[in-house]
Amino acid sequence: MEAVARTFATDEHVMVLRNGWFSYRWTEIFDMGGDSGKIPKSHTVLKAQPISDNTTDNKVQYQPYPIDQVVAKIQEERPAVFFCPHVETSVGMILPDDYLRKVAQAMHDVGGLLVLDCIASGTVWVDMKDIGVDVLISAPQKGWTGPPCAALVQLSERAAEQMQNKQETSFSMSLKRWGAIMDTYENGGFAYHTTMPTDALRDFHEISVETLQFGLPQLKQAQLEMGAQARAALNARGLTSVAAPGFDAPGVLVYYSPGESTENPVMFQKFKQEGLQIAMGVPWKIDEPEGLKTFRIGLFGLDKLGNINQTVSTLETAMDNVLTAVVGPSDASDVVA
Repeated sequence: MEAVARTFATDEHVMVLRNGWFSYRWTEIFDMGGDSGKIPKSHTVLKAQPISDNTTDNKVQYQPYPIDQVVAKIQEERPAVFFCPHVETSVGMILPDDYLRKVAQAMHDVGGLLVLDCIASGTVWVDMKDIGVDVLISAPQKGWTGPPCAALVQLSERAAEQMQNKQETSFSMSLKRWGAIMDTYENGGFAYHTTMPTDALRDFHEISVETLQFGLPQLKQAQLEMGAQARAALNARGLTSVAAPGFDAPGVLVYYSPGESTENPVMFQKFKQEGLQIAMGVPWKIDEPEGLKTFRIGLFGLDKLGNINQTVSTLETAMDNVLTAVVGPSDASDVVA
């Protein structure tokens, strides 16, 4: 992320769509080093918003910044780069294709680039040419079921051309330098910039071949189907998704914890006792109320995608046991009913 930011955002005005904690990371990267060391000269943040303030249980659902207002902001400020997350892990929110197309068109109309973080997309693949994405960031883990060992950065022709004309500002995080290394390898040569994580890269290659053998369209459909079934199971148990309908990601499910006093570590431990690893809720940095209690479930991996019914059944059993442990048998049955 920092390599991309340094390459395309240095001394520019840029814009960030912040849907949660992991898109707040762009701001963290920009601001490292204080005023003298900031990467862009300025940046505007467009935060996800609650769909309604009217709630009695403080379990508000969120949606991305309205697309018409995003387009208007782009036309007004003419940013050089627009950074956004395809899937925001901290709230389980996905940006639909039509939303992204409108952002891409607006950015291209003002001569800018669209940078899309797809690390948490799972197997909901993004067609860069169809959508208009200029820089797509991914990684071997999550949707690729590989070891975390490297960054995957894909560039459109426009982005690749711009990269060649950019001044490098980092030795180790120079996207331009790493692009040259990759070009050398693709042309059958060898170049050294650092010691590569060779074993992990080999493992990633092997699992990527297995992924291709499964079929990319089939994996995308499986991710959508599994996510829909898993969300239906949680919704049926009276739980509330943080992401609003239409923006609820199929690979990352973030829900408010049951009960008023169920702290995040408690949910983590209860699922662990059921043999499942989840992630605790984190702050979102979108002006949400303090003290929200949430838990996160990741539906990544070929093992899950190849066994949807078993995966959802395992989740349902664990969820029922967790609800019983957290809110009690009678309250749990009331929730399920």
